[in-house]
Amino acid sequence: MESHDLSAAGLTRLLHQAGSLPRGSVVSVRVDHREQTWVSELTFLHVAYSSDAPSGLPAALLVKWPRSGSDDAASASRTEVDFYARVGPSLPAPPRVRCLAALDEGSGVSVLILEDLRGGFDHPAWADAPSRDQCNAALAALAQVHAHWWQHPSLGNTIGTWHTEAGLRQMIAGISAHLPAFFAAVGDSLPGGVRGVIERVFGSSLQPWLRIVDRQALTLVHGDAHASNFLFPRSGASPAYLLDWQLWHLDVGARDVAFQIGLHWPASRRRELEGDLLHYYHGQLIQRGVPDYPFDELLLDYRRCLVRNLTVPIIFWARGMGPEHWRDRLDHAVSAYLDHDCDALL
Repeated sequence: MESHDLSAAGLTRLLHQAGSLPRGSVVSVRVDHREQTWVSELTFLHVAYSSDAPSGLPAALLVKWPRSGSDDAASASRTEVDFYARVGPSLPAPPRVRCLAALDEGSGVSVLILEDLRGGFDHPAWADAPSRDQCNAALAALAQVHAHWWQHPSLGNTIGTWHTEAGLRQMIAGISAHLPAFFAAVGDSLPGGVRGVIERVFGSSLQPWLRIVDRQALTLVHGDAHASNFLFPRSGASPAYLLDWQLWHLDVGARDVAFQIGLHWPASRRRELEGDLLHYYHGQLIQRGVPDYPFDELLLDYRRCLVRNLTVPIIFWARGMGPEHWRDRLDHAVSAYLDHDCDALL
């Protein structure tokens, strides 16, 4: 590890610094697995603690730090460390995974130490459409997060930053600048009508994005709520956990729902479950005390977010990611867009 020492002494130092190990020490470390994502280096460990350490500390740990050589990875890591250090502690676990250390030492040197729960939970691939029970668990977890921060007075003050019209227009202009090269590279392979949808959306007045300049019914969202960022219980009715908070921001709660259902699920699966799941999510919000948000307003916000899904495949293509990362997402996004008559929202 380039930035952090994963020996027993190194982990002891990090856990002491974070305050989760106020006495005692880590006495042994076994590395079980290492893997790399687009933005993170992950190391899964089993540790043992000295007899004078506090009871209840988890033996299975995940140590996470930014992938080296990437400014985007360093920024994403800082955002996630900030979530676990300042925002996450007010949420229960689940849906928040227990965090033992969230440290940012600047210059891209940051580290998270989380409890590794994979032993009792399923961790599906991002492209998987979850089972019906998993869908309900995922939406309940999202609703819990959204209801907790719904129009909270801390939003835009100590928690997150409000979007501005100028900032949103600048962001979409930056994505639109990739379209000529995108069409030149893949345009002939696009199904009929897909190019027209993309051109209409990015040439529009951007009303689906400008909705979030209006601060009514805004909350904190996860920002990357596909199936692989949940841990689902293997048995019983235990709640789901949410992972990977690098993209949390202020938005409508429907952003997470549309991202999961409208961007990642094949049309047949989406059409089968979408209506029931939207009503289930809305019921969860109401049950958790969200006021004055009728289902029709949720559905309108959801449709607006289906429009916004079209940015994701373009961004992935522009970052040099292969078709396995963006092509299905583009097809799913366009299908949902057409099914919900999203041209009417432009």
